Parts: sequence; structure tokens; C-alpha cells
Amino acid sequence: MRLNFAAQVAIGTVAIQAVMVIVLMASGTSLIRDNQAEVLERFADQQGRLLSSAVGPGLAYADPGMLQELLDDLEQDTTLRYAVVEDADGRRMAEVGSVPASLPEHDGLHQQPGTLEMGIPVDLAGQHLGTIHVEYSTDDIDALATDLLHRNIALALGVLALSMAAGTLFALIVTRRLRLLNLGGQALQRGNLEYRLKVTSSDEFGDLARTFNNVAEHLETTQSEIEQQNTRLNRSVARLESMLGGADALLWEANPQTGHWEFIAGDTRHLLGYPVERLARPGLRVRRIHPEDLSRVKDTSRDPSEKPRLVDYRFRHRDGYWMWLRDIQSWAADDQGRPVLRGLTLNITAHRQAADALHESESRYEEVVNNISEVIFRTDAEGRWTLLNPAWEKLTGFSVDESLGRSLCEFVATEDRAEADQVCHTLMQGEQDRDFAEEIRLRTREGDARWVSVFASTRRDERGRVIALFGTIMDISDRKRAEEEVRRLAFFDNLTHLPNRTLLHDRLRQSLAHAHRTGLHGAALFLDLDNFKDINDTLGHAVGDELLQQVAARLRSTTREADTLARLGGDEFVLVLNDLNADQDRAATQAEAVGRKLIELMREPFPIGGQDRHVSPSIGATLFSGDHLGVQEVLKQADLAMYRAKNAGRNTVRFYDPELHRAVEARFQLETELREALRRDEFEVHCQLQVNSDDRPVGAELLLRWAHPERGWVSPGEFIPVAEQTGLIVPIGQRVLEEACRRLAQWKHDPALRDLTLSVNVSARQFRHGTFVAELAGLLEATGAPGPRLKLEITESMLLEDIDHAIDNMQQLRELGIGFALDDFGTGYSSLAYLKQLPLSQLKIDQSFVRDVLDDPNDAAIAEMVVNLAHTLRLDVIAEGVETEDQRAFLMHLGCWHFQGFLYGRPATIETVEALAGTGEPLAPASGENDS
Repeated sequence: MRLNFAAQVAIGTVAIQAVMVIVLMASGTSLIRDNQAEVLERFADQQGRLLSSAVGPGLAYADPGMLQELLDDLEQDTTLRYAVVEDADGRRMAEVGSVPASLPEHDGLHQQPGTLEMGIPVDLAGQHLGTIHVEYSTDDIDALATDLLHRNIALALGVLALSMAAGTLFALIVTRRLRLLNLGGQALQRGNLEYRLKVTSSDEFGDLARTFNNVAEHLETTQSEIEQQNTRLNRSVARLESMLGGADALLWEANPQTGHWEFIAGDTRHLLGYPVERLARPGLRVRRIHPEDLSRVKDTSRDPSEKPRLVDYRFRHRDGYWMWLRDIQSWAADDQGRPVLRGLTLNITAHRQAADALHESESRYEEVVNNISEVIFRTDAEGRWTLLNPAWEKLTGFSVDESLGRSLCEFVATEDRAEADQVCHTLMQGEQDRDFAEEIRLRTREGDARWVSVFASTRRDERGRVIALFGTIMDISDRKRAEEEVRRLAFFDNLTHLPNRTLLHDRLRQSLAHAHRTGLHGAALFLDLDNFKDINDTLGHAVGDELLQQVAARLRSTTREADTLARLGGDEFVLVLNDLNADQDRAATQAEAVGRKLIELMREPFPIGGQDRHVSPSIGATLFSGDHLGVQEVLKQADLAMYRAKNAGRNTVRFYDPELHRAVEARFQLETELREALRRDEFEVHCQLQVNSDDRPVGAELLLRWAHPERGWVSPGEFIPVAEQTGLIVPIGQRVLEEACRRLAQWKHDPALRDLTLSVNVSARQFRHGTFVAELAGLLEATGAPGPRLKLEITESMLLEDIDHAIDNMQQLRELGIGFALDDFGTGYSSLAYLKQLPLSQLKIDQSFVRDVLDDPNDAAIAEMVVNLAHTLRLDVIAEGVETEDQRAFLMHLGCWHFQGFLYGRPATIETVEALAGTGEPLAPASGENDS
């Protein structure tokens, strides 16, 4: 018999409730009984302690009256059946209620149905006094327990009835909702995906209904998507079939073991000439594959691979010609899980024909590139070569393999490297849009330089960045040699290979422009050989030509690279000098020195034909600067000056300007006398004291004087510049330093002089001399002079010419204790940047500022600036050329505390100064005229 779900739920619910009621009733009954017994025990325990305490005094005094009175009070309790008090001997002292004839013999609690009997011993002070026997009725408690049990039974039966009703109702409700769910499921089974359940509650059945509706909605959406995908798939299949029908391609599925096509999609008749039915026959396709390609096709089909594989092969069309096919194959599994081979076959005949044509074209191109005489190259984005043809090795001797990965600039000759680096950088940075063409020299493996013409174009990416260079390199060495030969014939003398008249005019024109631009002088020296015509006429033109060649070689050996030596023709030569001094007199001196050097050079005989031949030059000189002279004017002036040299006796130098010539002669005479003065020791060292604000001597400056035997005292301003230019200042200055060290060595033993400082002026040429530091250190050691007492006075211009070398020398000398004073500070370009780097100890205010410091605000401001700067740099400051008390007072007001000048005495001999300083007394100021 099949019970429906509602009956099953009702029966199950009643059965469960019945079992639960029975268990609850049994448990409740047992609990009531246990509670009843517990209540009686507590009652008996409480009553026992009370009665024992109450009857204790009566038994102790054996007072039956007291005991009876107590028991009478107990009789008021309706549950008491009897109470008896016995003494220790068992005699009844008092009793109440229905006392039985015999009392229980035991003590303690004894419960029987309906009664509770107790035997309570009474003890006092450890002595047994007696026993009290009490019996109570438990009928009231039993009745109460029985009533409670009946109520529980009634309650359980009521609960059971309600449970049956609730179970039945629950079964009906659940069954109804399940039936609705079942109807929904049947609707889905029939394909009605639009069916929805009505949600009437928010409980689990409501959640289940909502879940059902969501599932139905999802199924409906999924079915709609599947239908759309099927539609798209059908369209794609239709398009694919349409495309394959008009294209040279087939889709197929094959047995991987046999390679037999089991499925084919596409126009096989159009592509291969066979209908699908023929190609589906086993063996036909294999027989039509070219024998040389068959094994490769089978190997490709036989080896499983996760990635698609390609195989190209030849297939004989039904019409009899061979065509190229390409299979793109991949392994897969069919709907039954078996491995299958699927692929796409393409007709690549046209592609292969184009590739073969391209290969042929590339072969021809490679043949041309490998045999062409020009270098063809390509670079990457960094300018490194990625392609070179064999012509490169023929051109440079470097192999292609060792050159790839390097740049063109690495092979450029040193003379063109800077320009090539700049051009390469400009091209690779994309700063030049046009093609590049340049002629440069490359360095070969043997170290030779070869002229080449480089043509290069840039290739850019979509953002305009240069990603490559490509171009050609052509050897133009032969052309350059031809051009050089043409140039040599056009601009150089064929006999001496010196520049000819044409090139001389061009070079002289450039020299004139350079002199005008820089403000420096230039000079033209016109040289004519004396008596050359006699040699040429008597010994023949061959000897004359050889003599001219030797003269040209000798003149060329002493010509600077910046100058130009040319042959005008015959025995006439011209030397153009550039970058002479800006001062005319000094420039003339330089030009005259070159002329005399040439004369001296020509004194040596010329060996010709086994004999020594002598020839002398007559040299005419003229200066030019920014005076807008033309080439012809300069050459004319030099030519006229040359004739003046001829008229003066030949073998000499004459200037076009007589006054200039006299100045040069005077300067040359002075140089000669200077050398004699140095040899004869005509120089004397004088001294001028330096004082502090208390007018006490603190040092002295050594001053060089020249006592000429005929002219008397020669001004330092006259001979010092000549000594500087000729280099004589080095030995002269060395003698002054030697004198200074000897004096300091003597002074250190004299208490009055040992604290004085000696200052010595050092020229630029002397200071830059390579052995200056070592020689001065040797002097200090040899003489025993104290280094801290020696002070070197240097000038700004001397430092600025080579400040690094100057600082290095100064640092080495400072380690010896030597101090430095910056002389003439502020008269030139004063750079605070270098001033901070110098290990100075003192600044000097030049006498040109001190002279008018009271009258010229500019001089006063400069003096104040020097003082403030010295204080800022923590340097001493001294004013030179102080002649009056007012000048001294003004300088002290500015903060200058050291002075030198005629106010404290003219320069005198060292002995005189020693005598003045040795007194230890302040010097008495005395004004005078400063002519030092």
C-alpha cells in the first residue's frame, strides 16, 4: 500500500510526538517522586534538629512536665500522629498522639507508605540523654504528588492531540507547495521555459520557488544564446563554404594513421581538379604527391604535436601540371575522444613562384653587391654596422666579420674624427632630414689614410626616430691625388715645393684679416739672396736650382706652422708671420729677431757638387695690423725695405718704417748690453723698507738696479721688459733670490733684524721655469735662510696665463714656509674665483691708486675694496707708493696697517736699510717724490 507524502508526514509526526510524550511523562513522574522523597527528608532533618534541641533541657533536668508541655505544642500539627520522649534508660518521659504499644528500636528516618517515622537521639555535652520518636502522616504530600501526575498526563495527551493536528496541517501545506514545484518541473520538462512559480512566502519554500524561477530564467537565456550561436555558426559555416568555394583552400579531417582524408570542405574540383568523391577514395591523394615530398608529408602527419605544423609539397593536378600546396595541420580529438588530424590546405603555387623569383633576384643582387667596387653598408639605431659587402675589406684591409658591430667613426682618420663624430651624432639624433654626403679619410689596417666619399640616408620608424642608416662608400684616393697635384701645380712652386705667388696672396690676405680681427700684429719678411745671379750665371742653372732647394729646405725648417713661407720667383722668398705682439715695438722686435735668425741660419755653407757654396740674404720687413692695408701694399713695403737692406750693405734686416727700424735697433742694442751686464755683474740689489702703523720696520722689498758703465743708472721699466722677452730675466732673478737668501741667513742671527721679511719680485717667465721650485728650495737649504721670512711678489697676469701650474708651484713653496704677496692687484682683470684658490698671505695696493687716493674717488673706492677684500680673505694688506702723511692717515682709516714708499725713505743699499732697521726705533716720516 502506497502512502502519500501528507499521510507519511502526519503518521511520522504523531509517532514522534507520542514517544516524546511517554518519555516526558515517565521522566516527570520520576522527578515528582524524587522531589517528594527529597522534601520529606529535608522536613525530617529540620524537625529532628529542632526537637533534639527542644527536649534536651527537659531530659537533662528529667522534667516530664517541661517535656510534656513541649509535646503538647507539637500536637497542633495535623500531620503528627504521635511523639514520645524516652530517657536514656528507655522510660517514656512524655508522649502525645496515638502512641503504639511498641516503638521502633532503630534511630533515624524510616519511611513507609503514608507515614514518616523518625527516631531522634538527644545528646548533650557528649552524653546520651535519651531518644524522641516522632511519626508524621504523608497523605497530604502523596495527594499533591498524585494530583501533579494527573495534570501532567492530561497535558501530554493535549500536546499529543495538538501535534497530530499540526502534523496533519503541515503535511497538507508542504504537499501543496511540493505539488506546485512538481508542476513547474513538469513544465520545464515539456520545454516550457517561460513557466514561473508564484512566490507567496519568504520561507524556504519561497526561496526554493525563487531558485526555480532563476533556473528557469537562466535556462531560457542559455537556450536563447545557444540559438543565437547556432545561427552565427550556421552563417559562419555558410561564409566559410562560400569563401572556400572561391579560394584556393580546403578544410579537411584525416585519419592520422593512414593520412586518408575522411572529411573535406571546399571546392576540390577547382583547386585540385578532382571531385570530393574521388579525393575521399583511399590512396588517390598519396599517389598524386611528388615522390620527393611524400616522406616529408607522411612524417609530418605521423608525429603528434601540440602546435600546428606546416609542410609544403608538390601535387600533380588532374590536368597534369605540378602545383605547390601547403598543409597547416593540428592534432585534435573527435566527439568520441579519438585522435584525428585536422588541417587547412592552401595553394601556394604563386607564392612559391614569387619566392623563387625573389631568390633569383636576391642572388643577382648579392652577386652585384659582392662584386661592386663601392662599399655598401647599413647600420642599426646606434650607428653600428649590420651590413657590409666585400668591397670594405678591399678598401681598408679590415674583414667584414671584425668590422660588423662597430661604427664608421671608429675607422675615420684622426684628422677627420671630430667632424665625423659630429655628423654621425647629428644623423642618428634625426637632426638632419636631408641625405648626407661627405669626403673623409679612413684609416686602413696598415695605418694609411684613404680618401673616400660617403653617402648615407636615414630610415625612420612611424614616430620619426632614426632606426638605421644605409649608404655607400667610394674610394676617391686617385681623384684626391689628382686634385692635390693640380692644386700643387696651381699654388706651389715646382722647384722648391713652397707656396707660390698665388697662394702667398691668399695666405697674406687671410693674415691681414686675422690681424684686423684679433688686434695682433703680423709681419712680412721679403728675403732676397745676395749675389745669387753670379752663382747662377757662372755655375749654371742646375747649381742655382739646387741652391734654391737647399735654401728653401733650410728656411722651411725654422718656419712655424701658423706662418707662411713662399717663393715669389728667382731668388726671392717671403715669410709671413702671424700672431705677433699687439704692441708695435714689441712686434717689431719679434719680427727682427726672426730675420736675424734667418741670417744666422744662412751663414752655414751649402754643399753643392762637392763644394761648399756661401750665400747671404738681404731681408726687408714690414708690420701690419688693423690698418686696412692690401696684399700688394704689404708686399711693396717689404720689397722696398729689402732694398734698404741691400743699400745698408746686405746680409742684414731693415724695416720699411725708418723710425720703427731705429727703435728695433735700440732694443737689439739694449739686449746686447743686458747680456754683457749679466756677464760683468753690473746689477745691484737695493732695498726699500716696509713699516707698520707704528712706523716700525716689519720688512723690506728688494729692488733690482742696473749701473751701466756709460749710461749710468738704467730704469727698470726700460730693461726689465727686454729681459723678460729674451729670457734673461731667469738668471737675473735667480741672482736676486740668491742675495735675498744670503741676507736672511745673516739676519736670523741678529735680534734686531731676524723678524724682518724680505719681499722679492718674481717674473712670470722665471716663476713658470721648470726648475724654479727645486732651485729655490735648494737655495734655502744651502744658505740656511728661514723660509717664513721670504715673501715672493707675483702679479695677476702671471697667474692667469696658467693658473693650475701657478697654484701647484705656490702650494709647494708654501710647504717651505714661503709667503706670497699679490702685486699690482686691481690694475688688471681681477677674478675673485681664482683669488680664493691662491695660497696668498698679502695683497698690495698699487701705487697708481695710492698716488691720487685723496683726489680721485675711483682710486679711493678701489683702495677701500682691496682693503675690505683682504680682511674678508684674512690676508695682510700693504700700500706701496705712500708719500704723504695724509695718504697714510686715509689708508689707516680704511683699515690698512702696512706701508711702503718715499714717506719712509727712498730705495737704498741693503747695508743702509739694515742700519735703519737695526736701531729698533720708529722711522721718522719724510715726504718725497716717488720715482722708483
